[in-house]
Amino acid sequence: MPEMVLPGVYIEVRAEGLITPGRVTVGNVGILGTASKGPVGTPVLLGSASEARSVFGPYDLFDDGTKNELSLVRALELAYENGASSVFAVRLQSETNPATAASYALAAEGGGTSATLEAKTPGTAGNQLAVSVRRPTGTEEGAFVEDETLAGAATVQLARKPLTKVTRVRVKSATTAQTKDFLVKDVAEAGAVKPDLTAGTVAFFAGEAPAAADKVIVSYVVAPASSRLVTVRYKTNTEEQQETFVAADGTHLKELAAASDLIKVAAAGADAAKPPAPTQADSDPPTFKLFGVGTNPPGSNGAAVTEAEVKIALELLLNEPVHIVVAAGFGVSKIADELKAHCDAASTDKMKADRIAVVGIDPKMSFDAARSHTVDSDRVILVAPGLKLADAAPGAAGKEITLPGVYMAPVVAGLLSANDPHISLTNKAVAVGALETRYTRAQIEQLVQKRVLVVEQQPGLGIRIVKGITTSTNTAFHQITTRRIVDYAKYGVRSAASPYIGKLNNERVRGALKSTITSFLQEMLDDEMLVAFEVDVFATRKDEIKGIANVTILLQPTFSIDFIKVTMFLS
Repeated sequence: MPEMVLPGVYIEVRAEGLITPGRVTVGNVGILGTASKGPVGTPVLLGSASEARSVFGPYDLFDDGTKNELSLVRALELAYENGASSVFAVRLQSETNPATAASYALAAEGGGTSATLEAKTPGTAGNQLAVSVRRPTGTEEGAFVEDETLAGAATVQLARKPLTKVTRVRVKSATTAQTKDFLVKDVAEAGAVKPDLTAGTVAFFAGEAPAAADKVIVSYVVAPASSRLVTVRYKTNTEEQQETFVAADGTHLKELAAASDLIKVAAAGADAAKPPAPTQADSDPPTFKLFGVGTNPPGSNGAAVTEAEVKIALELLLNEPVHIVVAAGFGVSKIADELKAHCDAASTDKMKADRIAVVGIDPKMSFDAARSHTVDSDRVILVAPGLKLADAAPGAAGKEITLPGVYMAPVVAGLLSANDPHISLTNKAVAVGALETRYTRAQIEQLVQKRVLVVEQQPGLGIRIVKGITTSTNTAFHQITTRRIVDYAKYGVRSAASPYIGKLNNERVRGALKSTITSFLQEMLDDEMLVAFEVDVFATRKDEIKGIANVTILLQPTFSIDFIKVTMFLS
């Protein structure tokens, strides 16, 4: 408030009554799995299946789900096909036997190794990388270099020669830290330098030579004959990327590759001062040599990932706005406990990241084993059976494969994310071609009684979910919609109440807080997520002293129709 010294009108606006709740969602998906490329152990936000393939590469041929098949991109495709829009993907790998990167050693001109190229990330996708090296021809220029660590002297020797031109010379003073630009001329004069293109030197005018501690920064172009065009290509049946570097030698190539999306230079090489030897004639069109061939190590996807490594990776999602979690490729007997613990931990008031997990039955899991599961959680959904589809892996030629129940989990997760919290999955169609197993009516009834979300083939109606349930036993959160409605309300109430933290704890502000929360819950009522609600905001004098404002909310969620009871009277 301004200090009132001079006479006048002073106005303070208190805008608590204008605070409105922010928009919330419970539809973001988090999927963990193995992949052939892409960052490891880093959540990546994706918006489409094509983006997923671009970032994490193609998957391999599928056998039976027990052969360490790549799972991440398969699961992402299924989730997007069933309505997912925002997915946080995490690539997993074994800690004891991690994935390795494909490489290619570039021979140096005159012998030795100029540089060793590696795929940007480990995995078998790196085996699709290839490289071509040739000299610039025609109007193509040589390598552009900027040397920044030259010692001050009257004549500075550059790292490369011969040159085509020197484009810029600067000197940074060691005493004043100021930088001075010099003109580039045919003669050394005041404020100008003279380059010797053949010798690769820059001479300063008498009296302007930089001190020994000064930094001389020279930008120049190496002659085409001493430069190399290094082209790297990544090519699959659905994607092609290409990058070209104009490098003077192995050391320069390492600097240029720092900005590459495809490769990194693992080592500049024993003969890094030499340019790479051409792999083809200069005038020929590019011919590429594959990484990982001959003496060059190929990329690998590493050993199978364990549940302990998935548990560690789940922690990476704790700080992301994820609401539905899937561990791709892992079945209920292996990962259900870890998923339950993760969702319970994320859904505490400390983490404020309420979420549910979807898990499928194990590969080759029998009906008796499926109905004997012991999962009991309102935050874990168990789905069955698996599905059949045409394999899109390179070399599969569209062959029909059977994916186990672990791959029905991302299908259900995608469908969940595409629907509002109060929309039940009961009787909803799923976008799959066929089912791994068609249970009998008696089997379906037993699985539903054992809290399994079953997908069935309904004659004339396609493939649909029988009943949208969690694995919770005899609780109010048996229906998935109830769990999601309450989570949505929790997110909304936090969004509505957070702006009031730090405001005055008095009747006026608490009244505004109540109005803000009420407006959010009224939207839920209008959207038919609730049938009724009550809100009370209060604080005793003791609470006010402690800075506590109490909010009590009574919610009556909307329940879905699972059965229709018809009574017919005939007369």
